Amino acid sequence: MSLKFDSESKAYTIKKRKPDGGYGWIILLSISLNNFILVGCMYSLGILLKDVKNHFEISQKKANLLPSFNIGFMFLSGPLTSALAAQFGCRKVIMLSGLVHSTMYIISPLMPNFNLMLISFGLVGGISYGCTLLTGFIILVEYFDTKLGIANGLAVASSGLGSFAFAPLTGFLISNFGWQISMYTLGAMTFLCVFFGAFLKPLKIDQPKTIEMENFQDGKIVTRERSGIINLFKEIVNFSLLIENKSYACIAACNFFTFFAYFIPFIYIPIRANDLGIENYSWIIGVIGMANIPIRVLFGFLCDRKFLRAIHMNSFCLLVATILLFGYYYLNDFKLQIIFGLFFALPMAGINCLPTKYLVDLVGSEKFRNANGITNLFRGLGATIGPFIAGNFA
Repeated sequence: MSLKFDSESKAYTIKKRKPDGGYGWIILLSISLNNFILVGCMYSLGILLKDVKNHFEISQKKANLLPSFNIGFMFLSGPLTSALAAQFGCRKVIMLSGLVHSTMYIISPLMPNFNLMLISFGLVGGISYGCTLLTGFIILVEYFDTKLGIANGLAVASSGLGSFAFAPLTGFLISNFGWQISMYTLGAMTFLCVFFGAFLKPLKIDQPKTIEMENFQDGKIVTRERSGIINLFKEIVNFSLLIENKSYACIAACNFFTFFAYFIPFIYIPIRANDLGIENYSWIIGVIGMANIPIRVLFGFLCDRKFLRAIHMNSFCLLVATILLFGYYYLNDFKLQIIFGLFFALPMAGINCLPTKYLVDLVGSEKFRNANGITNLFRGLGATIGPFIAGNFA
């Protein structure tokens, strides 16, 4: 435990040393299992989409709104997620949101029209996804310090494994039972997030406590404890970090442009491969998904070894991704595209794995919750606008 005094605000900040292990490994296991299930279910939505389109008799363009809403609102929920975690704690938020998105899987197939399903599964389901996934990284930062990189790498690697494992499972369910029963089954599986969330025990000192000096008379200090939890609305609209920390403002803007383009390759690589007459085009995305799992763990390991700063590795990943995407246009052969997928997995793994570490390095673990919420808001805006604009050029 350490004590820090701020002479300007006349305040003491009391910090507790993070466990960096111990029960933190149970926390990591719970978050990893949540990520495995949720990300696997989320990426399986594309497999369900054709049957949803046929059931409601809508165009493909309108059907595409369902994954767009689901993923977009997951990221846009960042400030709300951070505020709820500050107000009620990570465990309660994850357990309640797990119950909500499990319920959305159950009731959405019962909706009489697509617009209502768009609200239930796209809007409400997307926000509840965000509350579970994004909150998990908040409590991970509370438990880990010197081992945060490898812990975060393992957590995000499980999500990559889930995206690979749930695709054939969802295909099997649809082929044998139909899309409604498939959604009910996935909903039952996402309910496990409530169970795993119950293990996310908060630390006794969840946030640093700040003690303000109100008076100093006769050698005696009269103090008043200032609460670390403010009301929910003020927490949601708290964007002061963008003004206070110019470096973080640049990172937030960078994340907007990163996720503006992030999902575009995954949408249009299969389309272009199909246009080139490549039959097994789904393998290209599968190779990217499988190859980046061990690479995510590797990046986490490198973060803890301080071989390079996380932000520098992230910049390197963005540069590599840009070069590879420019070169992809000239690849017309299946084998070359598979090789492209293997190399493209490197920057994709870094972009997913490194943000938690470089945000902690940049703003500190005390402000990570707020920074994580704002960052995901910028990501959500980019992820919502980018594919839409790209579609107009396709």
